[in-house]
Amino acid sequence: MSFVASAQDAPRAEVQPAATPRPVGVYAGVEPGEAQPPPAYRRAIRRAQRSGRDVILTWPGFSPLGDGGSRFFVQTTQAQLPEMRVEEGRVVLLFRNTGIHVRNSARWLETRFFNTPVLRARLERRRRDMALVLQMRPGVSVQPRLTTAAAPGGNFHYVYIDFPPGDYAPVVNPAPAQVQPAQPPAAPAREVDPSLNAMDDERPPIMQ
Repeated sequence: MSFVASAQDAPRAEVQPAATPRPVGVYAGVEPGEAQPPPAYRRAIRRAQRSGRDVILTWPGFSPLGDGGSRFFVQTTQAQLPEMRVEEGRVVLLFRNTGIHVRNSARWLETRFFNTPVLRARLERRRRDMALVLQMRPGVSVQPRLTTAAAPGGNFHYVYIDFPPGDYAPVVNPAPAQVQPAQPPAAPAREVDPSLNAMDDERPPIMQ
């Protein structure tokens, strides 16, 4: 899985090289709402045909929103409205008669460092169905808003799970500066009377 807004995303397997190479650190995944095909798209079509499933979930992702909210999204090969269940400590969206075509789509999507009520999320198999499981932060109960939309051209569709703005992520206070103990002032150098050196060179007078 990948974050839309993070430059530290782990590389995903089976990603087809783009026609124009992207600079290092630039997000190379699916942008929500766009008609961009997912990795191994032809495999997704073949998998759907062989399995007899209606829909293939081709990309799950996450994106912070400009208003302070957060969005999880799933790209699909056909329009589908999942069943949403709000349970203790998690939100589950069930996609009927669906599948995935690459294993990376079932990896955990870690979001605990973003200001979202969800700690992490992933797609899980439910026999012939798939479930998007959103694990909530402890003590946080927020009802998400579920919407769907077709991408330009109609070849792909998106399911959006939006959470409202809030103070969800813990505030990390910087560590206090280390106070160095005061050093005692250096003792001033003792001045030596130059006459003392002269006295060392004197000889006692010769007795007559």
